[in-house]
Amino acid sequence: MLFILSCKNKTTTTITVDSSATESSTTKKAGEIDHYICFREDGIKDLEMSVSFDIYDNALKVKYKGQSSSTMLHYVDEVIITPGEPATKTVYTEMLDGQENGRYEFTHYGNWNYAKYIRKSDGEEFNFSIDHDQTATDSGYRITPCY
Repeated sequence: MLFILSCKNKTTTTITVDSSATESSTTKKAGEIDHYICFREDGIKDLEMSVSFDIYDNALKVKYKGQSSSTMLHYVDEVIITPGEPATKTVYTEMLDGQENGRYEFTHYGNWNYAKYIRKSDGEEFNFSIDHDQTATDSGYRITPCY
């Protein structure tokens, strides 16, 4: 039996799994890393990023390949792109030293995930697509960072 209580944004969520063969209980909270998606920039060969997500697919942090630390993302808005179909766009800001540095737009459509980064200083846009080879595992998304 799977029991889920959910409220968007800053709400603690508990999942309890009850199996007749073995009794077990797993607790996950919104805001805790559940999985990672690896992205490649569509036009720049070596520009790659790893994004951590919680169990509700809220983006938490972004880390570019070659960087030593991750940057926290802050939720702004979610939009349903195609009513009746599972296509959503979620927007986050990237904050550095208390100032907005840029915006991320994550689009999820079926098996595909896309990301757009818009740098605030000059408005330049970077478009990323999911790297299925690095992201997919037998059980779904990877549970370790991409790099």
